Amino acid sequence: MPLTGKTIEEQIWNYLAAAGLTDCGVAGLMGNLQAESGLAPTNLQNAYEAKLGYTDATYTAAVDSGAYTNFAKDSAGYGLAQWTYSTRKAALLAYAKAAGKSVGDLETQLAFLL
Repeated sequence: MPLTGKTIEEQIWNYLAAAGLTDCGVAGLMGNLQAESGLAPTNLQNAYEAKLGYTDATYTAAVDSGAYTNFAKDSAGYGLAQWTYSTRKAALLAYAKAAGKSVGDLETQLAFLL
């Protein structure tokens, strides 16, 4: 399902609504995602930026390129939902790779979330 909307907020809202969530459901989920990541799909948990030596962008690029191989097991929250559990992060990475997308791609993360 393609993203529609001018802002990331509109894109997330429209995607989730098109997937069948009610307005209240979309609002509740978006509130949680806002608290987790600020609605930034490439968000690396702030406490891990210094620990791992990455910014959001460099971490995403390193994971996508295969230069960083500890994505699933580093315990760092990542993405819209700040996935931390190793099996969920491994599944997110596999899902993104199978789609030929970046692990930080908004549409990919929304589809994975659903």
